[in-house]
Amino acid sequence: MTLTHEIVLGSQSPRRAAFLTSLGLDFQTLPLDVDESAPAHLSGVEVAAYVSELKAKALSTRLESGQLGITSDTEVWQKGHRFGKPTNEASAREMLEALSGTTHQVISGLTLVTMDNGTPQLTTETSVVTVYFSEIPDWAIDFYIKHYKPFDKAGAYGIQEWIGAGFIERIEGNYNSVVGLDTAALFKLLLPYRK
Repeated sequence: MTLTHEIVLGSQSPRRAAFLTSLGLDFQTLPLDVDESAPAHLSGVEVAAYVSELKAKALSTRLESGQLGITSDTEVWQKGHRFGKPTNEASAREMLEALSGTTHQVISGLTLVTMDNGTPQLTTETSVVTVYFSEIPDWAIDFYIKHYKPFDKAGAYGIQEWIGAGFIERIEGNYNSVVGLDTAALFKLLLPYRK
């Protein structure tokens, strides 16, 4: 798909970059250093949109005319509790034990940003996927943390990795969104920019 704007992906995630490549898009990446904390009163959907838009505003300061920025945020929520990225093995284990044998939501925010006379113009979509985990025995949690080191992943797991193949029974929603980018939503948002 050929677009009217040059795409800039505001992310260091190799998974998100791979998704853009799979859509046939040419793009450059710019890493962002953004504080992903959010007001405590926000819902999961609101947090995903809020953080994605924080990233988009940070990216907008580095965009040039004719460029289109893409940012995204992936959140793991269970019973009103936000699971961030684990800071160490103990916090990763705690998260996986909480997710074991239960359901949770993976909530994604996706934002497109352009600059209009020095003002960022944002368009944001959110999606919610329900993930069903079977029971994860202690040995599997230990093995996964030791060999896959999921410290860059919300909820301490990647659905595309060993633990997803072995212990996720099913999902309701867009698989790519759980991996890190709702490609269907992105495709729809990009259509107005198609040449």
